[in-house]
Amino acid sequence: MSIFLSCGEASGDFLISSLALSIKKVGYTGRLWGMVGTLSEGAGVKPVYSSSNLHIMGITQAMAAVFRLNRLAEDICDRILRLNPDSVVVADSPDFHIPLVRRLRKKGYRGKAVFLSPPTVWAWRGGRVVPLREIFDLCLPLFGFEDRYLRSKGVPSAWIGHPMVDSFGPPSPPPGNGLVALLPGSRGSEVEKLLPILLSLADRLRCRGLIPVFSVAPGLNERAKSAVLSELRGHETFYGEARDLLSRSDFAIGASGTVAVEAMMCGRFMAIMYRGGPLEWFVYKNLVDLKFVSMPNVITGRPIYPEFLQDRCTPDVIWPNILSFLRSKKRREKVYSGLKLGRSMMGEQGASDFWAKAVLGS
Repeated sequence: MSIFLSCGEASGDFLISSLALSIKKVGYTGRLWGMVGTLSEGAGVKPVYSSSNLHIMGITQAMAAVFRLNRLAEDICDRILRLNPDSVVVADSPDFHIPLVRRLRKKGYRGKAVFLSPPTVWAWRGGRVVPLREIFDLCLPLFGFEDRYLRSKGVPSAWIGHPMVDSFGPPSPPPGNGLVALLPGSRGSEVEKLLPILLSLADRLRCRGLIPVFSVAPGLNERAKSAVLSELRGHETFYGEARDLLSRSDFAIGASGTVAVEAMMCGRFMAIMYRGGPLEWFVYKNLVDLKFVSMPNVITGRPIYPEFLQDRCTPDVIWPNILSFLRSKKRREKVYSGLKLGRSMMGEQGASDFWAKAVLGS
């Protein structure tokens, strides 16, 4: 009796760890194992493979890694078929996980397959609805609008809320201490692109009497972390979870991703940054049907957080927007009103317990 769990991103590791804790809480005594990160390992999942195998940003890196990932998928598939877990639960990294589960089905796996935080088929590559409908028994999305979309396409889906509703209390006002959280991301390639921009912004923040603090993401591999620390010599750094730094800061500037939702839950303004390679940007501009990239903006339909994408992701473009936020009380009130609306759309408490019961079939 066992459950295989797999993720590729730091955000997925958080989700899998939350699920694992709830599975154990409801009395499951079987083995939890799979491809996970440090959070899931701490929650009792045996890391047979490391989630760092999937730390890939964008199409270019994915193409370069295709043969390595195929060998990895084959090895995982063989192990799952040999050990025959009751369920296979995957989170994030759909370009790896969908082919993996498809391969498992073709080779005869008949256990339950669940996609936790399924791909954004509502935004692009809508054809992935087909495998979600045909090879997965259940999808567990994070947001209510995703659940409604999946159900409308015939995909088995269930939702009551986002797990952050449980892990965040009511937001406190910004402390007014001048701290600014600078968040270059959790993947080496992402950090490499954004860190020089943040270093330039840090100088401007200091000149204004503010205190820039750089987050060094726990999920960075040792090589990337060493390179980052070398670049940040002489700057104030923070090594814990981004949400802890956000709660201590007045506002944030950083990479697009889960951290934007954490900033919303903390009630903090954030300037969103994104820089991809030429191919990634071409795909986004031509194939992605999204008005916004940051989830707080997506779920509310409002530009609560300014988004600085690609060529606009420069210190000279970002800095005037930061000054506008600092100088305009009216703008700050509009931002905080939007953040309150976003938090109200995150659903009920108990998401991870709900997932556990769904995975276990109770």
